[in-house]
Amino acid sequence: MGIFSYYKEEAQEPLIKSIEKAQDNSSSSSPKEEEEKNKLIIPNKANGLDMENYTWGQSLEEVTINIKLPRGESENYFTVAIENSNSLKVGRHLQPFIIDGQLFKEIKADKWSWYFSSKEEICIILPKKNKNWWKSLLKGGPEIDTQNFEDKWRILTGKLWQPWKRCIFG
Repeated sequence: MGIFSYYKEEAQEPLIKSIEKAQDNSSSSSPKEEEEKNKLIIPNKANGLDMENYTWGQSLEEVTINIKLPRGESENYFTVAIENSNSLKVGRHLQPFIIDGQLFKEIKADKWSWYFSSKEEICIILPKKNKNWWKSLLKGGPEIDTQNFEDKWRILTGKLWQPWKRCIFG
C-alpha cells in the first residue's frame, strides 16, 4: 500500500507542476493589464452587478435582469423593447427609461422574455448568442471582473486552458 501511494504521488507531480506553472503565467501581466484589472468591479453573487434601479446577473447561457417596481406602480405601464438583438430599452410609460443602451454583446433576439416575478419586480431573461461572460450589461457601463469566474475552469491546465479561456472570456 505504501508503494502504491508513493507512485501515485510521483505520478501527480508533473500535473501539480503544470498547474502551478499555469497559475504563475496567468499572474504575471503587464502594468497596463494590472491598471485595467484594478478598474474592474467585483461581481455580485449572480455574476453580474447591483445597480441603482436594477440588478443583473448571468450564466454562460443567459443574462437575467431584475427591476424593482416603485410602490403602487402598475405593471401595465411598463415597456420592454429589444432592437436588432443588441439594444435594450426598459421603462415606465411616459417617463425616462430605467435601462436604455447597447447590450455588451448580442443576444438571441427571438428567444428573450420578460415577466412579473411578483407585483413588485420585473424579470427579463436574455439568452446569449455566444456562450461567454459579459463584463457589463451595456456597452460603456461599469465593468465587472470576469476573471473571478475562471476558478470554475481551473481543472483545465497548460495548453488546454488557453483555448478555453479565449472561448469563454472572449
